[in-house]
Amino acid sequence: MKDVIQQIYEKKESYVCRNTGEELLLIPLKDNVADFDQYLTLNEAGAFIWDNLDEGDDEASLVAKICSEFEADETQVLTDLQAFLEKLRSFLEI
Repeated sequence: MKDVIQQIYEKKESYVCRNTGEELLLIPLKDNVADFDQYLTLNEAGAFIWDNLDEGDDEASLVAKICSEFEADETQVLTDLQAFLEKLRSFLEI
């Protein structure tokens, strides 16, 4: 899973984020222009993960960051994180 996290991290520069209040939109850039035909809507937790994803992160470091921010159960966070990363992986076409 660490490879997937790194691939997502490397793709971050190819996306622009727009805050719509309680959600964050991930919009792909194509030739330095936002492609509004495709976007992914992230809730508060998803936006936190996207914003705090750093080079070298793995599942354990992301779970620790999330648990610290949201005071959540580690087991549930890990399960939710894995599902979220798979959704991101699919959207980013990794």
